[in-house]
Amino acid sequence: MSDPILPPLSPPPSPSIPAAVACPPAAARPAESVLVYLACLGAALAVGMACGLLGGVRAAAVFGAGVLALLGMRDFRVLAVAAAFLLPYVPTWFLSEGVAGVSGQRIVGLVMLLALVSVACGHALDPWRIRYPRWRPAFLAYVAVFVFAALNGAGSASAIPEYFRVLEVVRETTPLGYLRVSLFAPALIIAGCAIAGLLAANVHDPRWILLPVLSSAVLLAALVCVFALLGASAGADLAQQESRRSLSVLGLHANELGLLLNMALALAICALGTSRRAVARIALALACLVLMAGILMTFSRGAFLGLAVVILYALATARGRSWLLWGLVALALVVALSSDSLAQRALHGVGGGDLDFLSSGRIDAIWLPLIPEILDHPILGAGHASILWSQAAQARTILPVSHPHSAYLASLLDVGIVGSVLTALFFAHAWRLLRRAARQAARLAQGALAGFFGGGAACILLLLVQGLTDDSFMPAFTHVYFWLCYGAAVGTLARAPSAQAAGATARGRPAAGEAS
Repeated sequence: MSDPILPPLSPPPSPSIPAAVACPPAAARPAESVLVYLACLGAALAVGMACGLLGGVRAAAVFGAGVLALLGMRDFRVLAVAAAFLLPYVPTWFLSEGVAGVSGQRIVGLVMLLALVSVACGHALDPWRIRYPRWRPAFLAYVAVFVFAALNGAGSASAIPEYFRVLEVVRETTPLGYLRVSLFAPALIIAGCAIAGLLAANVHDPRWILLPVLSSAVLLAALVCVFALLGASAGADLAQQESRRSLSVLGLHANELGLLLNMALALAICALGTSRRAVARIALALACLVLMAGILMTFSRGAFLGLAVVILYALATARGRSWLLWGLVALALVVALSSDSLAQRALHGVGGGDLDFLSSGRIDAIWLPLIPEILDHPILGAGHASILWSQAAQARTILPVSHPHSAYLASLLDVGIVGSVLTALFFAHAWRLLRRAARQAARLAQGALAGFFGGGAACILLLLVQGLTDDSFMPAFTHVYFWLCYGAAVGTLARAPSAQAAGATARGRPAAGEAS
């Protein structure tokens, strides 16, 4: 029986072939050493020339990308790990400003393209080596809704009022510029989901997928803390609206950063609740601390609400030893209660009796003027981000914003009743699939992976809550960690025959198809 963990390989060579023929002769090793030496010499010359032409930093970036590409062409999993790590940084300043004159979207898109080329080459050389995940109809229907919404709105992009561009709410009002924002950039998230599925289906141990996903989130949370502290003169100032703009240098609004980090925290804290190894629990606990600090430093009330949802879900689903979870909760409460700035921001507008003030003007200045426009295109909607060319925007009766600050209202406006129903069916399917992947990982004694997938289900609940006042149900970088988790779950379930064989062997019974 084949190894239940490793991906399937091509059929072994015939036993009739002598070992001396199957193995390379030792005489070939000096030639290989010469080739390696020449390759290193050529690389050194290339680095020297690049430093002279591009400068040290850009040359290092180009050289590192070249090494990554070479390794990735040999094994697509190298590029898949790089894509999973870099994907959350596409909208941030670090990649959006570009490296060596190339934008962040193109960098990550190129990494994904090279990964797919590597997969195609590997399949051509050995069709049995790569295992492919099976994407469900609910997911494909959801992708169709997303593509249709972008194409449906492209024809109306020219109707976006000019003052939106003047106020920098949007950068371009052409159909191509609209598609670049509404279709091409979010399509990277879907592609990242597919690559995460390929990685989970073919990696030696699917638990390793937690490393690139959570490490990128921890680094982002640490950067949020650094920029928040550097951008404010004192802790009390961080609660003010003007001081929160210091985080905009990262490329995302404070609310968007809070939504993004809450998704990552859901994955990490649920993995902590089910992990069995001491080293893994300590590492996950430290990751949760950094993520919580990053969420609190956004001073976003939506992020605070999402943090409460994540903690309550983790405590409700934790089994066995959960003292680390309770310790993290106690620490978060102590920090929140001891900080006047956090309390001031969390209680902003509470107790005043003015719901519009509590919602920061969303009710009167956004929602009420937009609700009647649902009836203009009730079946299929008016296209992605239809608020930009809505009658309320034309009449300037709403705030100059690019989304309705309600995922539910945005869904009805953009994709209509049909698209909203298909979207709801997808998230219901994703909930069941993630729970099934968590149960399978638990049966294989992969505790951290089981919690990771359980955290993916928590991301759906988090999106439903945060969607009341923000976010979107269409693919967005604010919930990129959910998409990576969903793709990993689909890829892990593609290993189900091998997983069942491993479980049967561990229990002392032959697997299906194995001789008794």
